[in-house]
Order: sequence, then structure tokens, then C-alpha cells
Amino acid sequence: MKVNAVPFFRHSFTQRDLKEVSDTIKSGWLTTGKKTIRFEQNIAEYTGAPYTVALSSCTAALHLLLRAVGIGPGDEVITTPYTFASTSEAILYNGARPVYCDVNYDTLNIDPEEAAKKITIKTKALLPVHIAGLPLDMSGFLKLARDHKIKLFDDAAHALGAEFKGCKIGSLGDGSTFSFYAIKNLSTGEGGMVATRHKKLADKVRLLSLHAMSKGAWNRYDKGGSWRYDLLDLGFKYNMSDLHASLGLSQFERFEKFQEKRRRAAERYLKNLSHLDAIKLPAQCENGRHAWHIFIIRPRPRMLNITRDEFIVKLGENRIGTSVHFIPLFLQKYYRNALKLSSRDYPRAARAFREVITIPLYPSIKPAEIDYVCEVIEKICRRHKR
Repeated sequence: MKVNAVPFFRHSFTQRDLKEVSDTIKSGWLTTGKKTIRFEQNIAEYTGAPYTVALSSCTAALHLLLRAVGIGPGDEVITTPYTFASTSEAILYNGARPVYCDVNYDTLNIDPEEAAKKITIKTKALLPVHIAGLPLDMSGFLKLARDHKIKLFDDAAHALGAEFKGCKIGSLGDGSTFSFYAIKNLSTGEGGMVATRHKKLADKVRLLSLHAMSKGAWNRYDKGGSWRYDLLDLGFKYNMSDLHASLGLSQFERFEKFQEKRRRAAERYLKNLSHLDAIKLPAQCENGRHAWHIFIIRPRPRMLNITRDEFIVKLGENRIGTSVHFIPLFLQKYYRNALKLSSRDYPRAARAFREVITIPLYPSIKPAEIDYVCEVIEKICRRHKR
């Protein structure tokens, strides 16, 4: 197979996906209903979390998770600056203050030891992120949360399918949030979910997700339903629709196959690139299973005479799609100004950002495409070696 271009991402849709969505449209019921409930049950069974609530996004899930336990003005939540904006937005939406830890340079995750240094009497929760699908040291974070009697929530937007010491991510801590965005390991187009072992927490999230109404549309408009409802709190419009859930249901049937294909693709990358001293490869999972949401390489600046940005240009010239995960919050205008963040305070995250490149990884990527990406990377390293 001759390859001369590899897109950053390619969807894996089938006729089964189309039929599931089409059946939902034909049913006449598009908003939150039976299919959303089925999708929640599937994720609950898969992760081992007793309770799940499907929502419109992972951002919504993070927002409501913190809101549901009463985190608000005057409270602090410890998290990472090396993440997408959603993690911090959820804290700020609730009026609380995000407190940031520098990352582990190798894993890009934050460590419990670093988080411990940031705990004060105002700390109400820990909110670490499983970057790229590499599971955090959950044992350390669980102990930290117990010792200080604070909540442990993990942003698992990248980590559906990841495991820590035999336990699925989503079944540990007080609550986890998943993303089903378009390019995630399992996609509903747009969507998210809270997974928790606390029934009261799940019930509160569910209530807040639909205007805090005493009855949802299914209870009001289905056969035997009543139009009456009460508003029990200040709520939000964060519910998932059956239209989105139907795609999730169909994709879920193939989720383990998707994960196996991701693992095989990651292993091929690791094998093909392992001899290149000029490339730092992703950290390996020592205590569980990596979800391999994305594959991040890092050209070593001391061994090459081009920058990370120039390396990306070279990959683009060879028609290889790339991205950068992530631009840290201390480099974003709003966070620099509003929270007075500076890269000087997070040297490991700042150093990592200057190096990281996300290369194509998805279930439908072909071995020949992986080989082509690796050949181009090797060619660039060879041509620009110091």
C-alpha cells in the first residue's frame, strides 16, 4: 500500500451507526429518553461505576460534579495547568479558585506529592487529569484525599478504557468525567458523562442537568405522564439527547475492538521509533492500561537543529496531520491576566509544551500509514541532527 498522506484523525462509522441514529429519528423521540438511559447503563457496567449521568459535554460534567458537592466562592480545587480549558473553566464557573501543580515531565500528569504541597484549609477537592489516556497514580491521590478529607474527582476525558491496578478509570475516587467529543475513543459527536459511586451525587448532577426540574421530558410527555413540574434548584441545560446517545450505543458495541486497534497502533509506533534517540516517546503505563487516546512524541531540542514548530511544518509538508496537546493555561491570555499565571512557576510543563507533537492515532489508521509517519519522522531527525 502506497501512502503519501495521513490525516490527523479519521472517523470509524458503519452502517450500524447510521441505522441506530436513523431509528432514533424515526422513533419520534430525540431528546433524553430510553437510549440515553441505555447508554448510561453501558458505561456504568463497563467502568464499574454504580451510577452514571449522560450530559452534553465533559465540560458540563465537570461543572456539575463540583456544583453538586457545593464547591463555590472561597474554595480551592487543585488541578493541572497542562490541560484543555474545560478543567479550569468548571472550577471558575462555580466561583472557586483553581490551584495549579507543575506536571511530571515524563508523564505530563500531576503527581500526588506535588498536589500535597498545594493543600490549604481552603482546599475542597483534587481534580487531576489523565493526559493522553495515561492513568494517574490513583492510589496516591486516593490516600491524599482520605488523609485531608477532601473530594477526589478525576478528569477522564482521555481515559475511557484506561485501568489502574486492575480497576477501570471511572470506578475510583468520588467521581470521574468522560468526554464523547468527535475524536474521542468513543464518540457521540458531542457529549460527556459523570461516573460516581455516590447515589446522592449522581441524583444531584441529574437534577441540575435539566434546569433542576422535578420531571424530565420523558416523565412529562410519555404515555401517562403529567405536564406539571417544579423547579427545585437553579439548574442548567446540560442533558444528553437520545440522538447523541444512539451513536454512542452503536459505537460502544465496538469499543473494545477500537481500543485493541489503538493499542496495536501505539505498539507499532513505539517499536518503529524506539531506535531514534532524538525522539522522546510517551511514558509507558506501569500500573495498569493506557487508553491511548492520543500519541505524543517529543523531538529532543538538544539533538536537533530545528524547533518543535519547525518539526510540525516538516510533517505537514509530507501531508501528515498533527496537533499539540496542550497549550498550557499559563500561556493563555485570560488565565495570565485573571489568575496571574506565569510559565516561570511551572517549568516542567513549560518545557514539555515546547517539545510535544501529537501524531495520528485512531482505530482506522493502517500499519502502512503508521510506517509512513515513522519514516518521515526518522528522515526529519536524520536531516536535522546536530
